Parts: sequence; structure tokens; C-alpha cells
Amino acid sequence: MKNKTALLLLMLIALSLLGADLIYVVNSQSRTLSRIDTSSDQVQNTFSILGNVPNKVVVGEDYLYAVNSGDNTIQKIDKSGGNSLANYLVELGSNPWDAVLHEGYLYITGLFTARVYKMDASNGEVIASLQVGTAPEALCVVGDKLYTTNAGDYAQNYAGSSVSVIDLPSFSVFDTLPVRLNPQYLRWHEGYLHVSCTGNWADIGGSIMIFDTQNDSLIQTIELGGTPGNIWIDADHLAWVADSSGNHIYRYHALSYEMLNGSDNPLPIGGSDLTGSSSAIVILTPQWGSNASVLLLHPDLSLIKEYTVGMMPTDLKLEPSPSPVEDDLITQARICVYPNPLPMGTSLKIKSERSLKADLKIFNLKGQLLQETHLEGTELNLDTTKLSSGCYFYRIITSQGTESGKFVILK
Repeated sequence: MKNKTALLLLMLIALSLLGADLIYVVNSQSRTLSRIDTSSDQVQNTFSILGNVPNKVVVGEDYLYAVNSGDNTIQKIDKSGGNSLANYLVELGSNPWDAVLHEGYLYITGLFTARVYKMDASNGEVIASLQVGTAPEALCVVGDKLYTTNAGDYAQNYAGSSVSVIDLPSFSVFDTLPVRLNPQYLRWHEGYLHVSCTGNWADIGGSIMIFDTQNDSLIQTIELGGTPGNIWIDADHLAWVADSSGNHIYRYHALSYEMLNGSDNPLPIGGSDLTGSSSAIVILTPQWGSNASVLLLHPDLSLIKEYTVGMMPTDLKLEPSPSPVEDDLITQARICVYPNPLPMGTSLKIKSERSLKADLKIFNLKGQLLQETHLEGTELNLDTTKLSSGCYFYRIITSQGTESGKFVILK
């Protein structure tokens, strides 16, 4: 009895660390939206009844928006009760694949029409559409740019795979980035766009292509192999990549670009989609032909909790618990790191515009932690005499947030 009580207490503590995170899962075959409240451990597998062939869900501040590919609609859903409020037609035959909400507009990809649509989220009016590449799928907004993956022609081994770069103010395509076969997912991190290219599901494996969003130039290609899908990047800059077939999980370092777990040595767990928070990794395991599972895991992949959802899930979204109001009123202190580059054997200076308490971590290009120190006050001189010439990453962690960057040591 004592052991059971202790185990229950540990589970409650683990769940309490997750806050009031909400998890949403689109169950395509069940045509339902699951809602999981991790604070109360409540699972509502029919939180909302969706339309025909639902594919994605957008989590807004007040509403949810389901992308119903078979109905060619965007379904507006009451966030508090799950009631369907409206069905907005995108275009007949468009087969919408994904959507993103930005400044009151929904931007939607039309898989069959090769278009991106701009819809007024308040009334569902499509006010503009734009021709992009073949089979547009994922979307990502970065500043005044909208990126969309174009998976290419399925019948021609994904010929024409690309990423379209759209200028939002003029709503026009101003660049097209060539990428590997079948790009399906996008993730922005620290100024760089990570494009997950799934490959052709046969003899050509998948890869991650990383672009600098300042000038849209290609920085790195990581040959993961397999069939990589969605990407989630944690606070330690580890990129976790789902496997579109649900068999594996891959990893690489998002700053050094070192491949940690590719198709040759995947992590010992599978998932067709994933996301996470500061305290847990959330993995969707499809279990094709039966109800799927959502796993809450510690960073070491030990299990916190498992939930059962519907059949053939196609999307997983997490809404973190809101931070306290007083945290929103605190502005993060401006921190300067200089000189950069710096001569070998000199000190790296860290200066803050106001007094703070922070932890400073230094990593090499492989993502390995080299130095760790604590900063109190407004200035710190970091001894770099033990570091050789080359490029390094720093991470400054305060109670108000985290700041990361690179610095170079010259001979």
C-alpha cells in the first residue's frame, strides 16, 4: 500500500509540473478532435466533431480552426466547449492541407489547386489567393514572410519539390527555394528555417535542410535518412524529429547541426508526430488500424503518462499553460556579449543593462557542454583560455527567459 501511495504521489507531482497544458489531436478516421487537459488528467475524445477528412488544427487565442480536407473547409470551433460555430469554404476542389493564423488572417494551403489562400478569420471570407508550387502543404510565418513547402508531383517522384517565400504585405511570391524530395514540415528556430524533407518513401531517404531567414540562403543539409516528419526543438536546442510512418524518432543539434540519431541509430521509440513543453516531450503513436496513443515523456524518454485518443491521427498541438500576468509585465534585460570575434586567450565579456541572476553555458559545435558559470550583477568576464580557436555557442538563462548566440575565437 505504501509503495502504491508513493507511486501515485510521484505521478501527481510529475503531472503538476506540466501545468495546465492542453493537448489537441486531430483523429482523421474518427473525424473527431481530442482534447487532453494534463492538469486534471481529463481526456475528451469527442471534444469536437469534425468534418470530412480532417487534417490539421490551428490553436488560436479564442477559437480553434480545423482544416477539413475532404470538405474543402475551415471549421471554426468554440475553444471552451468544442461546439462548431461555422464552416468556411476555401475553394471547391482545393483539398486544404494546413493553415496558420497571423494577425487576424488564416493562411491556408490548397494541395490540389497549388495555391495559398488568405482568409479573414472573423468571417471566413477568402480575400486573396496566390499560385505557388506543386502540392503546397506546411506553412510558417517568420516576420513579414510566409514560407510554404511544395511537396512536388507525386506521380513524377516529387519533381518540383520546393519552398515558396511569400511577402505578406504584398501577398506575392518573391523567391522559390529548391529543396530535397517531398518537403512536408517547417520549423523556425533562432533565425533559421528547418525544412523536413520526407523523401520518396522508397529508395531516397529524408533529410533536414536549414536556411538563414535573413537572406534565405541554404546553411546546412542533414542526411537523417528514413522518412522524417514534424520537428520540435527544445530549450537545449535539440531538434526532435518524428517519423512520418510512426516507426522512429530522430534527433540533431539545431545550432551545431550534428546528427545525433538518424535512421541508422534512431531513438528506441516511434512517433508520427511530436511536440513538447519545458517539462515534457509529447509523442503521438499512431497504432494504425486502432485507437492511437499520446505519450508524455521526460527528456530521457521515461514515461510520465499515456493517453488513448482516436483513430488515424494526423495532427498534434500543445497549448502551454499561460504564464502569470506579472511575468508578462517583466521585460527581459538587454544582454551584450562582446568582443565577437575575440582573440584567443582573452576574456568574453557579458554585460546587462540591469542587475540580474543568470546561468551561462558554453557549447562546442557538437552541442557538448564545455563551461558553466553563474552570473550575478551587470558584468561578467568569462575566461576562455582553455578554449581553442573556433566557433562556440552560448546560452544565458534568466528567470525572464533565455538568450542564445554564437561567438568565434581567433588565433
